[in-house]
Amino acid sequence: MDRSVADQSLLSAIVRSKRVEVENAKRDLPLSTLEKEVRALLRQPLSLRDAWSGKGGIRVIAETKKKSPSRGMIRDPYDPMAIVSGYIANGASGISVLTDEPFFGGRLEDLRLLKERLDPENRIPFLRKDFLVSPYQIWESRVWGADIVLLIVRILTVEELSEMIATARSLGLSALVEIHSRRELDTALDAGADLLGINHRDLDSLQMDLELSEKLAPHIPKGVLRVAESGLKTPSDRKRMERLGYDAVLVGESFLSADDPGSGLKEFLRNVD
Repeated sequence: MDRSVADQSLLSAIVRSKRVEVENAKRDLPLSTLEKEVRALLRQPLSLRDAWSGKGGIRVIAETKKKSPSRGMIRDPYDPMAIVSGYIANGASGISVLTDEPFFGGRLEDLRLLKERLDPENRIPFLRKDFLVSPYQIWESRVWGADIVLLIVRILTVEELSEMIATARSLGLSALVEIHSRRELDTALDAGADLLGINHRDLDSLQMDLELSEKLAPHIPKGVLRVAESGLKTPSDRKRMERLGYDAVLVGESFLSADDPGSGLKEFLRNVD
């Protein structure tokens, strides 16, 4: 079978699995119950813009995940508490938590646990990274402690994307809208995105295009925050994204492949010319 066809099947399988998961969650915990839980919450989501205001240089959102479809098992044993603690100690400006269980080995419960134990003063924005296909998951994300949600243009209709951005904003959450082409960039902007994630990895083919962030940068309006994602490994990669005008980078596997992910982040933040 052609690799691109197989990978499209993988993405489709993930999305199908997620839609079934959402329907099951709605039966177990109706939206009306989630809405009541949100109203009872004391902690307000941390605004990404507020958290990053006044900080010079490019920020790093450091990711924790156990495995991925492309890499298989990344860390075994997997200790997200130790990983995220090391990230925070070594200068992370945000934390990305994979919450998909079947394909990435995550748990939604990890999000709340990590936020409450490691950021009790609410200083670092936490991203729920998952395949969100319903506004229900936005409410769910708010209940479980997210400050940011990931919305992937590739798997949503324009109407779904617009509704989910609006739902996120109504709940005080930032929406990181992920794109991989000029067409997806235009779709994201038309839907009202003000925080873009440029993913160097094509979710259909899994091929990497490290030039994509440079190609798309001139087309991103001023005032829209931009995050470069995937394939970034070295301090020079970070510096290049900074020169291109990116506000942040999202890095996971290169840190998680190190003996100590926190030390991997520290090295990534090392000053280079």
